[in-house]
Amino acid sequence: MSSMFSLEGKVAIVTGASRWTGKVIALEMARAGVDLVISARTPKPLEEAAAEVRGLGRRCLAVPTDVGDAAQVDHLIQKAMEEYGRIDILVSNAGTPMGGSVPTLDLKQEAWDSDIRLNLTGHFLCSKAVAPIMVRQGGGSIVAIASTAGLRVSPDAAGYTAAKAGLMHLVRKLAAEWGQYHIRVNAVAPGIIAIPIFPAYLEHMPEVKAAYEKTPLKGGVKMEHIAAAVIYLASDAAGSATGVTIPLDGGMILKI
Repeated sequence: MSSMFSLEGKVAIVTGASRWTGKVIALEMARAGVDLVISARTPKPLEEAAAEVRGLGRRCLAVPTDVGDAAQVDHLIQKAMEEYGRIDILVSNAGTPMGGSVPTLDLKQEAWDSDIRLNLTGHFLCSKAVAPIMVRQGGGSIVAIASTAGLRVSPDAAGYTAAKAGLMHLVRKLAAEWGQYHIRVNAVAPGIIAIPIFPAYLEHMPEVKAAYEKTPLKGGVKMEHIAAAVIYLASDAAGSATGVTIPLDGGMILKI
């Protein structure tokens, strides 16, 4: 591996890391040389994920956290600093899964508020909490996990798509504002991710299944490919990249 892609000796926080994409990101970053702090709302699977990271020979601290709660986010950052004394990378992954097809006229405010809280506000709180540390250190990298649902008109609930579109604009805003401190802020926007429930999900979502079947690269987005994009954006190889969102959707966005 080129030294430009190495993350050896770096410290990263990965939110939403107890399962699926967040867990794969944490494991792949560990293989790239990162020591980690991982968070999620459920303690048991989070600690199991931490044990897997430690099995790769890297340090890993598990801190149960609801990223929609500012006090819990501050506690996460405090524990990371107590453990390592620095934070080089934030991978802001936590959020709700892509919801069902709910017409906006039928969308309840509670569902809207939940989507915005976890898919947008949580990213804002985590980025805002880690930025002062990165300023003092002379720089850092923030990578948010967005969604191509925020780049197109999709059959998903309005709250989820609005949150993901807002997140990608937040990434651009923070990149423009924090570049002076050598903090790079970027995003990865996956399409339909090949998580274990992927086949059943398609069967229960006919609109999504129809869009998926028109996708040039079938099979769903591999979680390892998302992790690879995160590692690139966090590394020196992406040293000139900020405010960028990398779509990873198998070509779904092409709308063929």
